[in-house]
Amino acid sequence: MKILCKKEDLITGVNTVQRAVSSKNTHPILQGIRLRTEDSNLWFEATDLEIGIRCKVPVNILEEGEVVLPARLFSEITRKLPDTEIKIESVDNNINIFYDNSDFAINGYDPEEYPEIAETSSTDEIEIPADLFKNMIRQTIFACALEETRPVFTGILLEIEQENISLVSTDTHRLACSNALIAGNDKEFRGIIPSKTMQEISRLLNDDGILNIKCNNSKVTFNFDTVQILTRLIEGQFPSYKQIVPQSCNTKLHVNSRKLMDTVERASLLSKDNYLKTNTVRFNIENSQININQYSELGKISEQIDVDQDGEDVAISFNAKYILDILKVVETENIIMETSGSFSPCIFRPENNDDYLCLVLPLRN
Repeated sequence: MKILCKKEDLITGVNTVQRAVSSKNTHPILQGIRLRTEDSNLWFEATDLEIGIRCKVPVNILEEGEVVLPARLFSEITRKLPDTEIKIESVDNNINIFYDNSDFAINGYDPEEYPEIAETSSTDEIEIPADLFKNMIRQTIFACALEETRPVFTGILLEIEQENISLVSTDTHRLACSNALIAGNDKEFRGIIPSKTMQEISRLLNDDGILNIKCNNSKVTFNFDTVQILTRLIEGQFPSYKQIVPQSCNTKLHVNSRKLMDTVERASLLSKDNYLKTNTVRFNIENSQININQYSELGKISEQIDVDQDGEDVAISFNAKYILDILKVVETENIIMETSGSFSPCIFRPENNDDYLCLVLPLRN
């Protein structure tokens, strides 16, 4: 391989794919990035066998070829190169990087041993506006489980039924569901996408443009701009979330989103529960007010928020982080809270928006 390129081209490629590089040592070659020439483009590829990311940048190709380079070293030298024309030549499995009157040599791996990152074989393509999908990820990814003991809860359920699309996530203590319409679609799909894949899609997607999805029973490919992301689906049965969401409530509140977030943030400073290892916040709802009173060895806080209340008074406790996670993604001035008692699930919805909801289980304390 022999190419001429710019420093910014190399940085773009490395930054796009490097988070798919394996952090484990079981297969040393997976700690590498593959560079491959094709049709006046240089492809950057990385995979940990669960997710694969490919990105192409236009370069001047003098000689075709491919190499696999250790990701960390190649990333670091790329960032330290001068802003000048750069020539890269490969000899066997190694490369020389020429810049100004200098050169840098990197020893690589055998590209024949690198796993192929191939597109999902499917004739069905689903097109989704990029900004829509990116926002839906933002509204749901925070509710994914972090522990991998039950893998289905570490991903986001993607459901497409013709023009209806849903993203759903849950860690069994809370659930987030975002719905939207994609005009003109007649395809169907249901699968659990790993949260790591969704994070990368959200990171790399521009707000304009179209996201193209190809899928089968085990893999999904996401195509947008000059990027391809291939991921395995998480095996297992996602819970029947529609049956979990209450259809009625005994108490309904309209609360100013900003005021609620500020109050919960202040209260959580004093609410560390050493037994539960959570920041607990207790809402005493009565007479069209939410009263929050927190005490600890550090001090105390007492605040009241005026609300529009419809229904019964209730006292209910939450993990403060769960409430703040919701309020950070709600963009409406007011948020709706719906519950049927101290130990019943609480629903949070943006005002005048039935396409999004979060369910939070209260704490029993």
